[in-house]
Amino acid sequence: MKRLTIILLITFLLFPVFLYAYEDSVEKRLNLWPFAVFSQNKIKGYERKEFLGPFIYQYKFENENGTSLRPVFSYVKKDQQKKAFFLSPLGLYHSDNETSTYKLVPLINRRIDKQPQAEKVGSKWEYFPFFVGKTADNETYGGVFPIYGNFKKRFGREEITFVLWPIYSKVKYEEYTAYNVLWPFIRFAKPNEGMESLYGGFKFWPFYGHFKEGEEERKFILWPFYIKTTYKDDTGNFEEKIWYFPFYGKEKTDIYEKTSYLWPFFQKICSHDFSYCQIDAPWPFYRCISGKNIHGKRFWPLYGFLKREDSYDSFVLWPLYFYKEDNIKDKNSTYLEKQHRILLLSKENEIYHNGTLSERTLKIWPFYYSYENYRKNLKIHYFPAILPIYDEGLERNYGALLKIFENFEKADYQFVKILWGLYRYERIGSREVQELAFLFRSVRDSQKNTNYIEFIEGLFGIGKIEKRPVLKLFFINLLKSSEEANVKKNSHLSGNL
Repeated sequence: MKRLTIILLITFLLFPVFLYAYEDSVEKRLNLWPFAVFSQNKIKGYERKEFLGPFIYQYKFENENGTSLRPVFSYVKKDQQKKAFFLSPLGLYHSDNETSTYKLVPLINRRIDKQPQAEKVGSKWEYFPFFVGKTADNETYGGVFPIYGNFKKRFGREEITFVLWPIYSKVKYEEYTAYNVLWPFIRFAKPNEGMESLYGGFKFWPFYGHFKEGEEERKFILWPFYIKTTYKDDTGNFEEKIWYFPFYGKEKTDIYEKTSYLWPFFQKICSHDFSYCQIDAPWPFYRCISGKNIHGKRFWPLYGFLKREDSYDSFVLWPLYFYKEDNIKDKNSTYLEKQHRILLLSKENEIYHNGTLSERTLKIWPFYYSYENYRKNLKIHYFPAILPIYDEGLERNYGALLKIFENFEKADYQFVKILWGLYRYERIGSREVQELAFLFRSVRDSQKNTNYIEFIEGLFGIGKIEKRPVLKLFFINLLKSSEEANVKKNSHLSGNL
């Protein structure tokens, strides 16, 4: 038996790939699983190549094609978009008509704009610890973190300069400049040239700090024990906060008032017009919310709910069960989404458009996943469903390695794989194909009048392919030569007549 297996493997490895085991006017097929699998639909242009089971995969379907070298790299091109995922979830390349993005967390982060912008934007290139960039005004910057560096027009700041960070850094804003020594312990700020003295301050954290930024003033003593913030502008917006943490805190704005005792356990939040009121006593065990178009109660971890005009959230025996509902209405349509979640990672999600179920997702982690889109006539099922969250890079690089059973259906197309392709079933219209590695293949097509089975990639085969009888032995169709002889004989007789 062992010797026969070795002989078969050598035969398959030496068997020329361009001589397909099965071919007719519709498709070509070769199955040397797990070493190599190839299929091509001549009519629709579908093509699939697999090498070493699920580890190397290449496909082409309609407006999409891709390649995966699992678990390291995957590339996909769809319409005008190109994506590459490597070392997921750390590495990403994305390109479309407008931009190209390169990321490798935390080393590389670069974005390139392809189209001319109505408003000038800068460019950046990061390869940790090195970084360089250029502003919209063509000012260059760069550095080596944390030795020395300079940023311009980044992170919402005009300019950032650092030397041996966090020993020293300088941050320039529009109105003032701040200097940090041994960040975050020492910081002092002064107004820029031409600005009023409303900007500036000093802190020696955590002992004392006092800053003024225009209409806002902040102060702390023995942070976070005493914190005070005040803000007021000419339009009537204001904010006052004072905290003796964690014993007492009070916040008052032009919209609401909040009082806390032993934060975060006891607090009350109420708007001035009483459209919203929340009481936690104590958090997180008890919460009561009331107001205009909003009502909720929570007795954690037993039960809780929050009802708004267009949504509803609840839980029972947290984190065992959650239910969420979102309802959006406009003049011409309605949208309703219902979600049941068990232990956070298992869920059932249903989406209704105009009262009709259009999408359904079911995930029983880590066992089973299914997705059905009734408007697109699309169904996806697989087992097990080990990945806890959906990420395209994780799915393409690792998903196929973790699935024992897969089923994909769209319109008149269906594809099933079991045990990473040991068994596969494919249906396109009236055609059905079943394969068990290189051991068995069955092809049925009622429109093409095909009903054929073969073993060991044509070592023996019998049936009918597109009305023609076929009898294969040692990869040779014995009936083909007799058919050719009959054709020649009939041609000769016709010539004599």
